[in-house]
Amino acid sequence: MIRIYTITIRILLNLLILTILSTVLLIGKDSDIDDNIYGKYFWFYASMVLFAVIAIPSAIIIKRREKWSFNLPDLLIFLFSCATVGITLSYTDRLTNKCMLLLFLMLLYFYLRIFLSEKDKLTYRLCCVFLVVTGLVEAIWGLRQLYGFADSQHGLFKITGSFFNPGPYSGWLAMVFPMALGYAIFNRKVHEDSHACILQFLTVKSAEISSKLHKICRLLMTVLCCLTVSCMILVLPAAMSRASWLAVLGGSAFIGIIHGLQNKKKSDYFKKHRKKIVILSFAAVILFAVSMVGLFLLKKDSASGRAFTWKIAVQTIIKHPFGVGLGNFGGSYGEMQAAYFASDAGTEREEYVATGVEYAFNEYLQICIETGIVPFLVFLAFVFYVLYLGIKNRNLFSSGSLVSLMIFASMSYPFNILPFAIAFVFLSALCMADNGKIYETRKNPFNWLRRTSFCGLFFLVAASVIITLCAYKICPLHYAYKQWKQMSYGMNNSEAIEEYAKQYPYLQDEISFLFKYANILSQSEQYEQSNEILQHAMRISCDPRLYNIMGKNYQVQKRYELAEQNFRKAANLVPNLLYPHYFLAKLYHEMGLKEKMEAEINIVLTKPPKVESMAVKKMREELIQLTMNNEQ
Repeated sequence: MIRIYTITIRILLNLLILTILSTVLLIGKDSDIDDNIYGKYFWFYASMVLFAVIAIPSAIIIKRREKWSFNLPDLLIFLFSCATVGITLSYTDRLTNKCMLLLFLMLLYFYLRIFLSEKDKLTYRLCCVFLVVTGLVEAIWGLRQLYGFADSQHGLFKITGSFFNPGPYSGWLAMVFPMALGYAIFNRKVHEDSHACILQFLTVKSAEISSKLHKICRLLMTVLCCLTVSCMILVLPAAMSRASWLAVLGGSAFIGIIHGLQNKKKSDYFKKHRKKIVILSFAAVILFAVSMVGLFLLKKDSASGRAFTWKIAVQTIIKHPFGVGLGNFGGSYGEMQAAYFASDAGTEREEYVATGVEYAFNEYLQICIETGIVPFLVFLAFVFYVLYLGIKNRNLFSSGSLVSLMIFASMSYPFNILPFAIAFVFLSALCMADNGKIYETRKNPFNWLRRTSFCGLFFLVAASVIITLCAYKICPLHYAYKQWKQMSYGMNNSEAIEEYAKQYPYLQDEISFLFKYANILSQSEQYEQSNEILQHAMRISCDPRLYNIMGKNYQVQKRYELAEQNFRKAANLVPNLLYPHYFLAKLYHEMGLKEKMEAEINIVLTKPPKVESMAVKKMREELIQLTMNNEQ
């Protein structure tokens, strides 16, 4: 009876772990982007609550005789999470949704650290296999979208998989690719006797079944990985993500190099043919440099835009070395970019490529801006030490996928997308699985935490209490989101304002919610309340439309100086936009400042827009008519 109970608990535990990892494959009922994103979040939160319920009996039944090895990376990620939450609380005075998510991810990390240390490595193998399966599903999904057999999750892009953009989709494939490639290539011993293994399986003695079954599983894993790699190679070029291509190369090269150094025969070959290796390495560097130039020219404007974003991000770090709080990147970055162009330091090229970005397109810069320099260095130390342990423990394929993810993170925004944050936690825990062997030969400074087998159990109880407390905030958050999405477009402004006011305490981190709320307040002539919402939105976003709305609010109130400041800030924030100059022209016309009005009209009429549209045409026609009326 006890054995049945143990097996049941183990099955439930592994199913819940795979349920959390399956977040990436979840999509909403319709094509609404926000609905798909929030659906993944609530799925993750619900899975973590169930995980907390099953974790304690699992620890008592399965792990009662084992001691959890607390070590340096565990301390580093704990310090990073606490510092980040502390810095954010000092800026916002409340536990934001992103802080709550960070706490859940930290708890997930420690859950996995405990349950991935089992000697049979069942959970470890299941996680690796399932990661590869998600890559295969996404690759086939993308191929079906490419050839018109499935709908995209975004109307502007043909290939998105379960994501909303080809960039993150390609990043997921790039992250899984090294793991699939490693299992496909470096399992050569399976092929030597796999055929005989299958033929003899039904006639072997019972003592040999386990060994034969293990070989069959390895063969099936190799076939699965070969199929996954093939599908990824077919779809990745079509997605046109340069960051994912570099991530694939980097992660795969990492596995190849480390595997060669750990293999004695290959290591001896490298020593005997050093000159050849040096020449080939030099040729590879030249080829890489040429490829980088080609990748830059492939999407020149996009590459220039990201380079400019990184430039402003570095300046933001210098101004805010102690961080601005989790989720406040947009506001601090926007202030710096507006100040940069206001000082006339920007070039014509920079003015053309500048945008009101949501992300830094470099997670290292964004983490440094939001958390500060010291917590960022702690995070880097965690990543490097985890990779070190991954190599020492020979968890090479997990380490290669983590390297691929970190390369992709240097040119994109994966940690702002929940499935990638979950994958980062999983890969970190997989790299560290069974690392107790390292500390058997080396003194572990945290050995005092291993003296009792109840250390892990105590953490699980504490984590379950934290998750339960956070669940009280998640439930109203889920309800508020559903209410927001169900609001009728036929609702009058007073009814809409009442509903928005009810949901505001829970959705004040959602920029699209704040934008719509402020707009409705402005339309209802509640200008002061609208500006209060806009002020909050400006702390988390650098969307120039926020400044335009606030400028119009002040203009209606005849507070022309403040209106001008906001329109001018919108114009400085994204200089290639024409709308701020259009609003300034109308403001100066109302103020009777003819020269300033003509200057702004001239900008709108002569400056080439980044994208031609009917809105630009109507705007110009209106200003031409305004000029003619003014002359009369």
